[in-house]
Amino acid sequence: MKEVNDILIQLQNGKTKPVYIFDGEEPFYIDALVEAFENTFLQPHEKDFNFRVFFGKDALWNDIVNECRSFPVFASKRLVILKEASQLKDFEQLENYLKSPAESTLLVIAYKYKKVDGRGSLGKYIKSATAKSHIEYVTFDKIKDAKLQDWILQYTIKHNIKLSATNAALLATYLGNDLQKIANELEKVSINIKEGEEITEELIEKYIGISKEYNVFQFPKAIIERNTVLTYKIVAYYIANPKEAPMVVITAMLYNEFCKLYKYHYAKNLPQAEAAKAIGIAPFFIKEYQQAAQVYNLTQTKKAIGLLYKYNLHSIGVDIADNNMTMLKELSFKLLSL
Repeated sequence: MKEVNDILIQLQNGKTKPVYIFDGEEPFYIDALVEAFENTFLQPHEKDFNFRVFFGKDALWNDIVNECRSFPVFASKRLVILKEASQLKDFEQLENYLKSPAESTLLVIAYKYKKVDGRGSLGKYIKSATAKSHIEYVTFDKIKDAKLQDWILQYTIKHNIKLSATNAALLATYLGNDLQKIANELEKVSINIKEGEEITEELIEKYIGISKEYNVFQFPKAIIERNTVLTYKIVAYYIANPKEAPMVVITAMLYNEFCKLYKYHYAKNLPQAEAAKAIGIAPFFIKEYQQAAQVYNLTQTKKAIGLLYKYNLHSIGVDIADNNMTMLKELSFKLLSL
């Protein structure tokens, strides 16, 4: 992420600003930046007298300001970090300090899981601070599902982890957009394999617990390829293990795949890169939709989407008396029969 890299470069080059404010619903980057400031801004021997951490729930705003106004001891700078800043009472009382911060102190404010309220005077000032040379303000939003696979691939490249695009998509599907969870799971696998070894489906199943064959990532693929044998093997597995994949999750995954196929039918004459962008997938996967378009034509794809919409409603109890596993077998048969 460019903003993160820019701040790390500032830190590395010793050209930091007096105040850094990080907010937003995605804590991954906030935690990473706070850790970077903690570990590198001061030398170990400087920390005893020049480093202080406050937690919003237990801190008083005036204590934070007094700490920031104190002079460094046997060092050129002080470091003050306010964690859990969203829980600080009278947070707006920091406005005067933020407008005129001490040059000898670096203040880092970690306002995790929400954004600074922009309606008040302080919030308006902070959110206009990008034009002010003394404050660096960055918001970190949750990454969108469509971009999650690319994020995983970029993360693995940065950390010298070998992972295919297909397996990145598998992790994205199962782990969701909790970036810290993804990073933790990748690290868990990495420490159990040899350096340079690729993280395969078998390793993902062994160390993360995602089955390479019986999962809601492979199921739509089996359907869209009209692979009857694999489809019913997975259906049988889900019937025997109903907690592994709720019906509402399965219908949502299938609906998403057929919607992408629907878009492909209208984008198939475009260059591959443009077609992939129109569908919302990485170019690596365009061949799968080229093949799927030969299995399900446009009319069949429309019928599949209609079926999935109906069964998705059934999965949440609308106009149905059957159990989910009976519906899954029925839905699979109808999709394969189109």
